[in-house]
Amino acid sequence: MYLGSVRFFKHVILTAVVLLIILPTFIAIVVSMKNDARKKEISKLTAQVSSHKESVNRGGNLLPEDFYTLLEVFGVEKEAFFRHLSEKDPELLGKLNEFLNSAPSSSPEAPATEEPSSSVPTAKSPDFTGESASAKTAPRGSALEHLPSYTSLYPDLYVKGYADRSESQYTDDKNYIYITFDDGPSRYTPNILNYLKKNNVHATFFVIPGKNSKAMLKQILDAGHAIGIHSASHDYKTIYSSVEAFLKDFKEAYDMISEQTGVKPYFFRFPGGSKNGHNADVRGDIVAEMTRRGFVFFDWNVDSKDADGANWTQMYETVLKEVAANTSKMPSHRSMILFHDWNGGYNTVLVIDDVIKALKSDPRGYVFGKIDLNVKPLNFYN
Repeated sequence: MYLGSVRFFKHVILTAVVLLIILPTFIAIVVSMKNDARKKEISKLTAQVSSHKESVNRGGNLLPEDFYTLLEVFGVEKEAFFRHLSEKDPELLGKLNEFLNSAPSSSPEAPATEEPSSSVPTAKSPDFTGESASAKTAPRGSALEHLPSYTSLYPDLYVKGYADRSESQYTDDKNYIYITFDDGPSRYTPNILNYLKKNNVHATFFVIPGKNSKAMLKQILDAGHAIGIHSASHDYKTIYSSVEAFLKDFKEAYDMISEQTGVKPYFFRFPGGSKNGHNADVRGDIVAEMTRRGFVFFDWNVDSKDADGANWTQMYETVLKEVAANTSKMPSHRSMILFHDWNGGYNTVLVIDDVIKALKSDPRGYVFGKIDLNVKPLNFYN
């Protein structure tokens, strides 16, 4: 659909440049032919247009007020316009923001004591420069003043993985089993990979990368497994203190994985899951911001309990029981199993082989898979 699309808004912006310079002159000519009494107003308008043309020819810019006036003429709400761009074309939003910031404004600066607009949510916790995030608002006239301040952080932290996926594009993964490992890589990773290879099963690793994790991350990928982001620190208190804090930690993990493997991860798992006792105050804002940036998160619906100290028998029985229960549930009948590539230790390593063998021999015909663009996100909200 053209109306409301990014292409439509691009055309609006381009049209603005033409209309704001040419249209006033055209109107002035028409009016002068009909009403001699308004010659003074026409002369004033013509002078303003000429001056503006000269400014543009000298490398000047259109005024932000001109752009906002055009939005009003078209009946487009400013906040809705900028939010639409932030979701559909962040690059264009950045260019527009540069234009609005670089263009000279004819309106006086707001007093230092002026409160930010109540329609623009702001974070309350300190940011990383020592300045409170609520005080760190976007420049007056900026496109980003209609969005929370953290949306301007890390302009390259965007992916297009799941952005335009529709329901019909996801795999029909009835009876699928997704084995996932959090917290690695670790000294247990090679053993885990050996058992997965032995059973010809691919899994998904939600990793906490480090400076020396390159070799192990590449080994995971070379074996055909998938890698997602878990975090850089796994420090609940820090990363869930604000949206800014979460983004800072996520960016660090994203950069390390990208630099070490050449892969740009587009999915992640929240430390502790998307709904936990540490992120209640910021959960909604983090989910909204990460979704806006194109990332998608996965929780689980089978917990091996290895992080809680479960032994081999407890893990084996728990996993098989919960997978069987999921098989009877609508609508997907799929299972995403949570293991840990650290906390479970050798109990996790040893139980994997037996769990996979038991599931493969089950008459319900389970299929093993790894997370990719064809897998519909699974989280605690659905």
